[in-house]
Amino acid sequence: MNKKLINILGMKKFIQWVFFSLVVLSLTASWWVFKDLLFPYVTSKAFFFRICIELALPLYIYLLLENKQLRPNWKNPLHIAVMAFLVVNIISSFSGVDVIRSLWGNFERMGGAFYLGHLTLLYFYVVSLGQMPGSYFQKFLKLFLAVSAVVAVNGLFGWMHLPMLIQDPSLPSRVSSTLGNPIYLGSFALIPMFISIFFALQSEHIASKLGYYVLAFVFFLAGFLSGTRGALVGLLVGSFLSAVVYLILCKNKQIKIIGFGVVVVALVGAGLMFNYSSKLPVGSVARRVFTLNDSNSQARILQWQVALKGYKDRPLLGTGPENYYIVANQYYNPEIFKYDRSWFDKPHNYIIEILVTNGILGLIPYLLMLGFCVVGLYKGLRAQILSLAEFSILLAGLIAYQIQNLTVFDNVSSSLTFYVFLGFVGYVYQISSQDNSRDKKKEKNLSSLGALPAVAGGVAVVVVLYVVYAANFAPMSAAKNINYGFAYASVNPEKALEYFDYMANLPFNFDKTESANRYADFANIAVRNIATKDQALAVNILDKAISFAESTVEAQGKYSITWQRLGGLYIMKNVNDPKAESAAKKAIELAPSREEPYMNLVQIRASQGKYPEAEKILLDLQKTFPTDFVLKTQQAVLYRMQSKLPEAVAIMEKAFADGYGFASYGDVSWMAEYYINSKQLDKALVLQERAVKIDSNNVEVYVGLARTYALKGDFEKARSIVASIQTTDPELRENLKKFLDSFPK
Repeated sequence: MNKKLINILGMKKFIQWVFFSLVVLSLTASWWVFKDLLFPYVTSKAFFFRICIELALPLYIYLLLENKQLRPNWKNPLHIAVMAFLVVNIISSFSGVDVIRSLWGNFERMGGAFYLGHLTLLYFYVVSLGQMPGSYFQKFLKLFLAVSAVVAVNGLFGWMHLPMLIQDPSLPSRVSSTLGNPIYLGSFALIPMFISIFFALQSEHIASKLGYYVLAFVFFLAGFLSGTRGALVGLLVGSFLSAVVYLILCKNKQIKIIGFGVVVVALVGAGLMFNYSSKLPVGSVARRVFTLNDSNSQARILQWQVALKGYKDRPLLGTGPENYYIVANQYYNPEIFKYDRSWFDKPHNYIIEILVTNGILGLIPYLLMLGFCVVGLYKGLRAQILSLAEFSILLAGLIAYQIQNLTVFDNVSSSLTFYVFLGFVGYVYQISSQDNSRDKKKEKNLSSLGALPAVAGGVAVVVVLYVVYAANFAPMSAAKNINYGFAYASVNPEKALEYFDYMANLPFNFDKTESANRYADFANIAVRNIATKDQALAVNILDKAISFAESTVEAQGKYSITWQRLGGLYIMKNVNDPKAESAAKKAIELAPSREEPYMNLVQIRASQGKYPEAEKILLDLQKTFPTDFVLKTQQAVLYRMQSKLPEAVAIMEKAFADGYGFASYGDVSWMAEYYINSKQLDKALVLQERAVKIDSNNVEVYVGLARTYALKGDFEKARSIVASIQTTDPELRENLKKFLDSFPK
């Protein structure tokens, strides 16, 4: 073999190794949490994963051109279904209601067609690893399990109060490990658990077999401790259905008889558990799994009804990926408020989400993907690549993941595991169908394309480097500056403004809606805290927040929350500005059945002196949302504006009796003052003592409480409270001393 040939083969092996390393590195996305970023448990993972997949792309292009045996075989229908799902997502993005969000997603979810493109590349990368000479594919799957195990073990360590790589925000009640949400961990653990069992079944050595079973148990335990009902139900249903399939295909009659007997017992047991779920221990996992009439389930069912109602508007291609919020806001059912007060951007059912956001044309290729997965596994069984037990375990993993997706939505980490599984099945399908005669010819894998592979790979490097910067580092910078700006909002408004200014001028920030909403929140904080100290700075912050929000609704004007925040900014600057009312009405138009968009209109009508009209809006909302005490507090504010203090107090007393809990002393200090002025000192004391527990760091609470005790004649109690007040404010200390000296000796 001449030196030139040796050099070529050596370079190819090196490129294959680097490609393999980048694909494996992408799997570690589930580990990373960069606290500097906004929504760090999501953005960190998505940006890291995308960068790894993008950096691997030039190498993939080179390898495909250099070695035709690595190219996808388009006779494989799973390849076509995966590509078709991506293509429909892209088409739907441009035909939908918010192209930017459909293509790029947002910081909170990091989905969209662009992200799906990376998952699709991961699928083909995995298949190509299976087609490479050597043991790349098996090493990849084992490293996939190892990487996933780090997440599971980290969660278990947190549960056992042992050292952790990353602190778990869901402890002590549930476990989420590095994923930030226990639901995500429940989804994430399913696929690695079943692949671990698959390796255990394949292993010929007792030690390694036992090791894989232990690993599977670790994944099961992590998912169980996450307390995720959908994942547990998926595990039960997937295992049950695959067991039935195993028994149908099994040729051993004795196993069939015993097995179907167990199946009948399991069905009866499950039926009894559902029927008597109310008898199960409150808060137990068993009760969560077998109870379907709890508030969480009711909210999900109502949300699915909303989704299906909205689907009729765009049945073919839907609203576009990540645009479910359009339907959720337009067709919002106020009954959901009883169970969940969130603004929904997901229907918590991935199949319904695909139907609504990509239409029936998007759902068909996704269902075909699942169907061809089953066919691929069965072909592997028929070709004796998989044993019946291995086939059944992999089928159980597929079913379990899809069942749990009926109650949640795909996230960065779990979707990564699912596309690894798809790639695994795609490879099984391919080797089960291919004609091996070509391999027997021992073709030389040298390319006949000359310099084309190297040139194409080089061009791809340039393009990819630009994409890495523009689509990842630039929005990462935006996410970081938003996070820092909001963190400094209360302590250093000038510094916070610098961060928000920098964010506003970045060349590519794909989530301007979240950016505008955070900017508006910052402006709210700044105007409240510094308006009297630095009027010019407050006005500057307000003007810049308004300008950014205006540019946002001009580009992405379908988001009710942004219109609502913009209206609030207009009100702060000039409540009589016609733009304030226009923004309020636009927010109502986009979310006509939610209460929040109406609140700006209440403020505007009150400022115009149209109190009856403002009160009518509040009373109508109270009929629709009878459990929302905030509406009663707003009505009390309206009465206070009209100097109707007795009426305002009466409403608040009714709210307290119904269970309302105020958030700070500032919310009720006026009420305490009313009680004091009307000589109802006992009522004032009850309110202030309650405020001490809720707002314990507020000096005003203790000052007011001491004053009330002094007015009641309990000077010793008043002195004790004043002595306990901790403050570094010299002026306040002097006032407290004078206050203390005013008590009788």
